[in-house]
Amino acid sequence: MSPSTTPGRPPPPWRSVNAAITGVVAGVCGVIVARAVFGPRVVAAGVLFGGLALFAGAALSWALSSTRRRHTDSARLPRGRRLRGRVHPVHWFGPVAGSALAVLTLAGVAHSSGSGWVQAIGALLAAVLLTGIVAPLFPARRARVSCTENPSDSEAGRTVKLTLLANGPIRLRPKYPVGPVARAEGDSHGPRVVTVDVTPDRRGVFGHLAVELASCAPFGLLWWAREVEVVLARPLHVAPRAGTAGPVDAATDTAAGDADLRIPAGFGEPRGLRPYQPGDARRSVHWPATSHVGSLMVREAERQIDDPIVVDVMLPRDPAEAEAESERVMAAVSQCLARGRSVVLGTREPEGRVVRLVRDRVDLGRRLARAAPPPVVPGAPGPASVGRRRRNRS
Repeated sequence: MSPSTTPGRPPPPWRSVNAAITGVVAGVCGVIVARAVFGPRVVAAGVLFGGLALFAGAALSWALSSTRRRHTDSARLPRGRRLRGRVHPVHWFGPVAGSALAVLTLAGVAHSSGSGWVQAIGALLAAVLLTGIVAPLFPARRARVSCTENPSDSEAGRTVKLTLLANGPIRLRPKYPVGPVARAEGDSHGPRVVTVDVTPDRRGVFGHLAVELASCAPFGLLWWAREVEVVLARPLHVAPRAGTAGPVDAATDTAAGDADLRIPAGFGEPRGLRPYQPGDARRSVHWPATSHVGSLMVREAERQIDDPIVVDVMLPRDPAEAEAESERVMAAVSQCLARGRSVVLGTREPEGRVVRLVRDRVDLGRRLARAAPPPVVPGAPGPASVGRRRRNRS
């Protein structure tokens, strides 16, 4: 619910200012129309028409600003703001007030001088200004843009280049992910290719781009814009930044055995013979070699000595804490992968719980980009921080 329609909350200041300015402009326009129709001597008609126009303009502006709009776009910008799908003027007060002041000034000069050529210039100037203010509404409404190419992987805080295709000369301002203004320019008619740079500020999987399309054609007096949601050519997986790696908590499996530190004998391919060590199983003793050497010798078989590290990721529900935790996991697991260690990552994704081996750093970034906090359960304690344990086979 917007602030202007929230019950029990005072209206924002911009509503009052907007209504007052619109009423004043409408009143001045009413006075001008009354003087043009009835003449400058009929003061009562000017006052009447000006007052009615002032009241109607202020009331209409107040009503339109408080009307709850239907948002066809489901996307939201940061801080919960929805996309403005309707065409609206951008920073309209300066151009509109300047144009009205210029027309009123020229009208006063024409009235005091009585010259026909001054009136003709004033009419021409008013037509040009009115066209320059209203005409950009139509190309802004017809503006269309589509994404033809984008990368599939990136990292938070890193600039990504997107290739868009616009149907005309328009201005593009990425709203989320944010980026600098780009212009679809060119002398040829038809679609125009434009490259947009965006910088995602957080991890996640982005399938859409929120962008503002604006036009000021033909005279560049006033920009009219609308915000649209552009479907990317393929999903963009934004991995978290590599933060500071936290401590890795290792836990040894409590398997049954004769010794606390039992050496796994293994039953793989034979590797050779070695002297007996405390913890070796009796069935691994090689008696012929023992009788030949005169000391206990045991068989040594091939066994896995690089057990995978199991990382169970439980993200907090707070977005800032979840981002910081994902950055810590990114740094810790990246160090393990750089040392050649195998890592089994467990994450909660929108489709459910996923536990599988991490292939490389790109796969790690995609897994953490899709990771989500656990669902909210009433009365349940908050999720614990990331837990890691090392599995040792016995």
